[in-house]
Amino acid sequence: MSIYPSKVRLTDLMAARFPFLPSGQKFIADTDQPGLYLKVGKTAKSWVVQTEVRVLDEKLKKKRKTVRRAFGGFPEIGVKEARGLAKGELAAILEGEGLTKPDAGVTLGRAWDLYRAHLEKTGKSPATVYSYRNAIEAEHLLGIWQDTPLGELATAEGAARVAARHDAISRRETDPKHGGTYAANGAMRTLRVIYNWALERGYVKPDPDGWTPTRQVTFNREEARESAMSRRDLPDWWKAYLGLDNRVRAEFQLFLLLSGSRAGAIATARWEHVDVAGRKLHIPTPKGGKAKAYDIPLTRPMMACLARARRAARIFQPIHAREWIFPGDPSKVKRGGGAFAGHMSLYATTEKKLPCSGHGLRHTYRNACIWAGVEEALSKKLMNHSQRGDIHSGTYGSREGVWPDLLDAQERISATVMELLRQQETATRRKAA
Repeated sequence: MSIYPSKVRLTDLMAARFPFLPSGQKFIADTDQPGLYLKVGKTAKSWVVQTEVRVLDEKLKKKRKTVRRAFGGFPEIGVKEARGLAKGELAAILEGEGLTKPDAGVTLGRAWDLYRAHLEKTGKSPATVYSYRNAIEAEHLLGIWQDTPLGELATAEGAARVAARHDAISRRETDPKHGGTYAANGAMRTLRVIYNWALERGYVKPDPDGWTPTRQVTFNREEARESAMSRRDLPDWWKAYLGLDNRVRAEFQLFLLLSGSRAGAIATARWEHVDVAGRKLHIPTPKGGKAKAYDIPLTRPMMACLARARRAARIFQPIHAREWIFPGDPSKVKRGGGAFAGHMSLYATTEKKLPCSGHGLRHTYRNACIWAGVEEALSKKLMNHSQRGDIHSGTYGSREGVWPDLLDAQERISATVMELLRQQETATRRKAA
């Protein structure tokens, strides 16, 4: 059998084994579901349906037209699920859905709506969806073009407008309080991703001269931001933590430091995902989506942190505290738009801030792994970092197989961090004694 058979009964194992192509693409038809194809390209595999429909030409004469439509990726959607979805996609095509859509006329806003549905369907995290939405909808970023056809931005003139917008955002000319070099780069990456996705699915026609919206953009140089605390910084951070009025937010920040997790994952954590007996907190939709779901080992200091958060939350927001570990205050939500979800907002700006918060605490946790003598492989698993390229990743040393080691490593990290945080208190008590 050829490496890429033209028609075969597809299975998940078979689809996974098809190698990517150096160039071009192959379509493999499924014998069990007529009209369903697996498309193999250079970097991705996707599901496609194809069928023939009767349409009217310019002279109102009937003719047959082949319609092909992509509807999901592999392995996010398995073979069995793809067969079920293909039936609905084929039925929609035969009913004429989307056949009269002017492909070249799809606007940036409409393309975002379609891409957002794709992100949610494939289980991407709320934080990922928000980052894209902010870039597209915020007026100081790309919001001014929501009603502009993507095809207009994929021309020489359009690309020049996009490059000028990138420069203006970089210089904070679009909003003195927001923007900057990193925000400008992020907005352009978002535009590039959505354009390429829409182009691949036929929502926009390619420019005959090869122009894309971001072709003229010169991206700003980005350097790693050193935001982690040193050992010497921790006592002052602890003093600021004790002085916060909002004790829910205080415990939220401490939990970030003790877990090394991303703020978005912890802000949306629910009590139903806490397993006290198993000493774990399940994170169902972290960065990367459901496929990256993982469990955080809970140490005694972390459990105590959660207990304090629950007591404070029941006073602060008693209704939302039933569901969310770290409930938020609807009056403090300044960004994001839409209805208040109930959980902690990452963008409240009216409260006192700690000297280090958010991703800086994650960086500090990585330092703490070194202070506690935790080996790199375990620290990567604790932080849910990708181990791509490591021959021992995947089934070798899986989280389940090394769970006792992860819990032990987390205990050492928590003990080290808490000792450093409280070293000033310890020194004071020793002097008093």
